Amino acid sequence: MKNIRTRLLAVVVALVLLIGGFILGWGVRDVAEAGMDTTTAAVGLADEALEADAIPDDPATRQAIERALYSQPALLDAALADIKPHDPKRINLYLLAVAGDGSQEVFRREVTFVKNQFDHDFGTQGRSVALINSRSTADTAPMATRISLRTALQKIAERMDKEHDILFLFLTSHGSRQHELTLNQGGVDLPDLRADELGALLHDSGIRWKVVLISACYSGGFIDPLKDDHTLIITAARGDRTSFGCADENDFTYFGRAFFKEALPQSQSFPEAFEKASTLVDAWEKEDAKEAGPKHPLQQSLPQMVAPTPVTEYLQRWRAQSK
Repeated sequence: MKNIRTRLLAVVVALVLLIGGFILGWGVRDVAEAGMDTTTAAVGLADEALEADAIPDDPATRQAIERALYSQPALLDAALADIKPHDPKRINLYLLAVAGDGSQEVFRREVTFVKNQFDHDFGTQGRSVALINSRSTADTAPMATRISLRTALQKIAERMDKEHDILFLFLTSHGSRQHELTLNQGGVDLPDLRADELGALLHDSGIRWKVVLISACYSGGFIDPLKDDHTLIITAARGDRTSFGCADENDFTYFGRAFFKEALPQSQSFPEAFEKASTLVDAWEKEDAKEAGPKHPLQQSLPQMVAPTPVTEYLQRWRAQSK
């Protein structure tokens, strides 16, 4: 009887996600194109959820999940409806910040800091959106899923001048050796974001000028799918290295703290901030290695940057507006 109740709950949760347009990273259009009705898709998702133990068994958690899922479409719509249109008098910067893994609050704190910093220091007030997976914001902030990321990119692209404005995309989460960013909201088993998928999302958005900063283990593996002359790419680690600082109690990851809190306020450009942040991370990691001792060797993260001349020159034009 318990298994029947759990299966029914899984179907209900999956149906809520389908109706809301999130469905664990699918979209309603995706379901239709796959030849499935919502009930069939929900049952399939329920089976996957049961296999992964993705549906918690305690009543309080189940009720919280259901409330959060029902609220998600409205939360995303509200966040995107507030995006200001392009100001033709200047090059506008738009921020999309993504906290991927809701199992640790450090990613939510980091995204919240960056959004506030950019709104205050770089004029993104009204042109910034945060997608957050967190146990504390599931019913107050739009979740970070592949569908919400795609929807946010499309809406930002509609409001901005895609040929002249700039998108700063910040993603912070755990990363895998397979170069996937973790998308996890407590109680909901979301598909992770692959490097090639992110590249396709950005390409499909049509946004020309971009800065993409990824703070995650193995994030250097995202560089090749994102590379072009109009994109500045910064990653917290080389493609074969882990990054550090993602403890639940922390306010920042190591690279997030080094770049956004310490280096950026003292820098005249994003590349300059990267160089300063890399020096800080190097020093912090060497200190950690010293404390760990020779029995516990630590490989350094080796942050990466790809800074083509066209985009760095264009960013200088944008930065000069505020002088």
